[in-house]
Formats: sequence, C-alpha cells, structure tokens
Amino acid sequence: MGMQVKSYLMDILKRSSSIWVSELVSNLDILWDNIESTLSNSSSVSYFSPLQQFLFTFLCKVLAGADPSRDPKIADSGSAMLNRWLALQLLPTVSIGILQPLEEIFLHSFAYPFFLVSGDYNNLYNFVKQQGPAFIFLFAIQFSHSFFYYH
Repeated sequence: MGMQVKSYLMDILKRSSSIWVSELVSNLDILWDNIESTLSNSSSVSYFSPLQQFLFTFLCKVLAGADPSRDPKIADSGSAMLNRWLALQLLPTVSIGILQPLEEIFLHSFAYPFFLVSGDYNNLYNFVKQQGPAFIFLFAIQFSHSFFYYH
C-alpha cells in the first residue's frame, strides 16, 4: 500500500510539473496584492489568512487539477473549510497547552462527531469530484476504487 501511495503521488507531481511555476507566480501575485490592499486600508496586516488561501489555491490547482475560482463558495472559504476539517482530525492528538488533566479529559478522550464538519467535508469532496476528475481517475486506476465515481 505504501508503494502505491508513493507511486500515485509521484505521478500526480509529474503530471502537474508543467504548471508549478506559472501557478506559483500567479498565486503569489494575488497573495501580495491582497496583503498590499489590506495594508493600505489599515496600519497592520495578518499574513495568516492570505497565506492559507494562497496555499489552498496553489495546491488545489497543482495537485488536484481543480481551480477554486470556478466555485464561489470554495473560492471564498475553501481554506477555512479545510482548516475546520483538519482541526477536528488533529484535536484529539495535539496538545493545546491547557491544564493537562482537563485537556486529556475534554479533548483527547473521545472522538469528535463528524456532523461538526460534514458540511465542509461534503463541499470540499464535491468540489474535487467535479473540478478534479483527472485526479480521481488516476486514484481509481492506481487503487482500483470505483466508488469515487458513484459516491
């Protein structure tokens, strides 16, 4: 299984290598324009949100072949959706620095219910399914899974 995953990821990276530089440059231009426009309207700026949006857009285009700008909901909040989903996955394993017994009891002792992020997950899933068919097709070939087409 490990070699299949490695082979799949290497294939995705090879196929998208022709667009890395152009996507990186165009998305960096957007990132800096967003930061500059925010800075012109206020005296301080946070790089965190624009950087996350940059990474989300760049990786969607390069790895999945999916352009977030084609879906307004994903373009506006796709990175936030991914953050919420990842936070729910990682929260039981990451220390957040509160009093140890309380953190263990309330954060690490049980699995969090999926319904908290099911809407975000479904939006991201449908986006990749509709906008990244080559990504899914390669996965189906590599791992012999046809459920992506019918799920």
